[in-house]
Amino acid sequence: MTSYVVTSAPPNPNGDLHLGHLSGPFLGADILSRHLRQRGHDVRYVGYSDEHSCYVPRRAAEIGSTAYPTAKLFGDRMENTLSLGAMHHDWFTRPLTDTTHTEFVQRFFLELWNAGALKVEELPVFRCEPCDRYLYEAEVRGECQFCADPSDGVYCEACGLAQDPAGLANPKCTSCWQEPGLTTLRRIVFPLDDYRDKLQAYYADAQSKAEWRPRLISYLEGLFERALPDTPVSREADYGIPVPLEGWEGHILDTWFSGIFGYAAATARLSEANGDKGEWERLWTNPDTRIVNFIGFDCSFSHAVLWPALLLAQGTLTLPSQVVINEFYRLEGDKFSTSRGHAIWGGEFLRRVNADALRFHLALTGPEREQNNFSMKEFADTVSTVLAGGIERWTDTVLDLLAQDFQSVVPEAALSVTFLDEERAELPARIAAALGAETFSPQKAAAELAVIVDRAVDDLRQLSLVRAAGPREEYAARLVAHLELLAAVAVTSAPLMPGWSAHLAGQLGIAVDMTTQMPKWAVLEGRLVPAGAQLPDAAPLFFHELS
Repeated sequence: MTSYVVTSAPPNPNGDLHLGHLSGPFLGADILSRHLRQRGHDVRYVGYSDEHSCYVPRRAAEIGSTAYPTAKLFGDRMENTLSLGAMHHDWFTRPLTDTTHTEFVQRFFLELWNAGALKVEELPVFRCEPCDRYLYEAEVRGECQFCADPSDGVYCEACGLAQDPAGLANPKCTSCWQEPGLTTLRRIVFPLDDYRDKLQAYYADAQSKAEWRPRLISYLEGLFERALPDTPVSREADYGIPVPLEGWEGHILDTWFSGIFGYAAATARLSEANGDKGEWERLWTNPDTRIVNFIGFDCSFSHAVLWPALLLAQGTLTLPSQVVINEFYRLEGDKFSTSRGHAIWGGEFLRRVNADALRFHLALTGPEREQNNFSMKEFADTVSTVLAGGIERWTDTVLDLLAQDFQSVVPEAALSVTFLDEERAELPARIAAALGAETFSPQKAAAELAVIVDRAVDDLRQLSLVRAAGPREEYAARLVAHLELLAAVAVTSAPLMPGWSAHLAGQLGIAVDMTTQMPKWAVLEGRLVPAGAQLPDAAPLFFHELS
């Protein structure tokens, strides 16, 4: 058994989560956590709401509110959406009302400060005189200095590169939309290039043990072709976690600095809730603990460069074994956008559709290695062909034939040699390879399952022919082979479709673990539905065609 800490990138509470958000870090982290638990590993899935982000007061101003109620409003909506999608964390910190987050960020900042890992520099900064404020990140909009795409003031979503302080081209204040002036400001910075060699050694070791996705590797290779930037970790502002140093009143710690310690804080709160306050530290300081971060590509700099370097500087906490990125998921050909309202909001959508159906479709079409597109037609096709018209038809036919010909009692049957038996034997290994942390690909797992369902449904015609004309023993063996493969699909698909898996497992008499709410992976080692088992003559429909 291995201990894992799985994280998903902290969302800004400036709106609900849309399908683009759900298709990436949240679904991925949830699927991995479920699979690892099903395999018997010790897993903690944690995250937090990025409530100290400067996007919160910007959004508050847009809706005529203030930061705290805005963070609560959208934080509540995000948590509700995650629950509706069965993607909620084991612990999800709300930093404005949970002091542990601030305590951890300040504690580790002071460790780095006292160790001499941080320094002070006078840096250029945008300043809007009409608004009487310095402009950072969400407060300034312009063009990326590297790729010229539209960008806010810190990281470019398109190329993922960190903008130099005041490096943004054609900047505009996002409050008055006037061009700001330039001045300088004393800031605390982290000398990232000092850790170049250690970072490269870390990448070589981590990538020898796990498959990092190609675009992240390419991004890192390009980044290391030049000197790594000194990275500001403080800013002058009145909203955020205060710099805990005398003489730095009115300065806060940047949320991009704080994030990795937010994950540790969330683990600590989960440990405390489980009755062992010291457990988090044992986990985070044990080099055998595997920490897996799920992010969108635009967060590559923080999670794959800055935060590992901060951990190297801190010296006792374990570095991530895997950073899993995803590309952008588009809606009908255009990028999901909270600000433009071009989105399908998760909370609204999940009140109208089956959560497992959406999870499966997002896994099947998600933007793992390249940008992909969500369309209602394709979603309806997935439901129609794989789920309502596939799994449900398969289940109904098998149980109906079992009821008609064997009084719903699973018959004794000799082992057949059809593709059904081959698929049953090979399926666990294929799904385990697709969903393991080292080569994680829910898209591959979903595609494997879709192909099996299609082949099984196609074989129902052959099953009918054998029933009508073949020896009864051959028919019984083929029917049992269908039943066993269906049961194996139910067990192995639990991380992708936990509700359906538990539903069908219950119908087939397969035990569901009380803690994980999934069938245990170990049951796949033997026969799943033994001869003599009494099954129902039908199972209630779980998936329905979209109206």
